Amino acid sequence: MAKSEIEVLIETLEMSRDLTKYYLNKLEGQDLYKVFEIEGKELNSILWLIAHITVSENWLLLVCTGGERVKIPWARQFGLGSEIPKKEDYPDATEIMEMFDKVHTTAISYLRTLTEKDLAKPTTNGINFGGEDSVRAIIKHAARHETTHAGHLGWLCKLFGVKTI
Repeated sequence: MAKSEIEVLIETLEMSRDLTKYYLNKLEGQDLYKVFEIEGKELNSILWLIAHITVSENWLLLVCTGGERVKIPWARQFGLGSEIPKKEDYPDATEIMEMFDKVHTTAISYLRTLTEKDLAKPTTNGINFGGEDSVRAIIKHAARHETTHAGHLGWLCKLFGVKTI
């Protein structure tokens, strides 16, 4: 039996998360707060990326689609355009990792309830990706967003000297 569109979208989101977790597993034991500087430009730390992915997934897959967002007390600290905080200004790393899993589980559970008709609805805040303001477009963007940052984690593996293949 053919998969529904929402099933395919969820499968894509799960594949994106698997890639993120692959790199995170490779980075286990590395300094979560380390900020590399290349040609005068600071790269985001491992922990900043995880917090940012968490906050973004909450916004994109729950808020923009009409779901119920997960309350993240430190969300503004890791949103679009935020600066890398000092190590002492981060929330607890365990809390970030727990929220990373909680937001994803909550989002996937909510998305499973969406119908084909729901996918065509506009986002709750009029966000337009690729010329389309729809729940479908924002879900696609969420997958793209996470895999972009998974790529950043892949670069961090190289910078830490961690073999990935």
